[in-house]
Amino acid sequence: MPCPRTSSTEEVPVAEPDRRNRAEHTAGTSYRDVLRLDRLLACQPESGAHDELLFIIVHQVHELWFKLMLFELQEARDLLLADRLDAAEHLLRRLVAVQNVLVSQWAVLDTMLPMDFLAFRNTLQGGSGFDSAQYREIEFLAGLKDSAYLDRARLTDTERERLTRRLAEPSLREAFIAVAERSGVDPLAKLWQDGYQDLSPERWELVRVAEALLDVDQAFGRWRTHHALSVERQIGYKAGTGGSSGVDYLFTRIAARLFPELWEIRSQL
Repeated sequence: MPCPRTSSTEEVPVAEPDRRNRAEHTAGTSYRDVLRLDRLLACQPESGAHDELLFIIVHQVHELWFKLMLFELQEARDLLLADRLDAAEHLLRRLVAVQNVLVSQWAVLDTMLPMDFLAFRNTLQGGSGFDSAQYREIEFLAGLKDSAYLDRARLTDTERERLTRRLAEPSLREAFIAVAERSGVDPLAKLWQDGYQDLSPERWELVRVAEALLDVDQAFGRWRTHHALSVERQIGYKAGTGGSSGVDYLFTRIAARLFPELWEIRSQL
């Protein structure tokens, strides 16, 4: 079959390899270099305890996914503020997919026996997930803001500045409420007064975003539940690594809601 841009009698030239691009790839853009693998794979401490590597990698992978979640949460928030509901919903669905991966990671950590955790727990030197600035930033950006956290956690100046900024700027929750009000949906319960078959295309788009927000919130609840159970499985009701109440505190967080209005509406219908 001839090339579509030539006649059947024309000779199709053979493309010469781009030697410059190949040289650049060889010199600076290999798979290893793109992913910074030398640095990434050197970031795990070695105490000699076998399961320490498992513990560290599970938590480091959490922080990598948290970084992506922050990136997508901010973009989804900005899209809602710009009335781009369709694009915002797409990113919310992506967030749920990421959260499902995070939930599944607890099953990997649960293969660690309590005595294997105790073999290196002291080497953590008070390091605790309570101090995860990215996780708190996710909560703040989504809509669960708590200024008191800034006084309780061990944060760097950069982390404190970032969290303070998140407290001041619009959250995803506030962005959705603003979109609903601009669309004439106030109170929010009006959004669900009609079945989906009777909704206008514009109102249906709002409902889809609201349900996607609930999916994000529900996934957070599943993650918190699995987190609490995983910690209980390792240390029971002993104090947490950072001196917190440990499992007791984690179980109190399960009921926290990022978008409480969307849950409360269910009781009003």
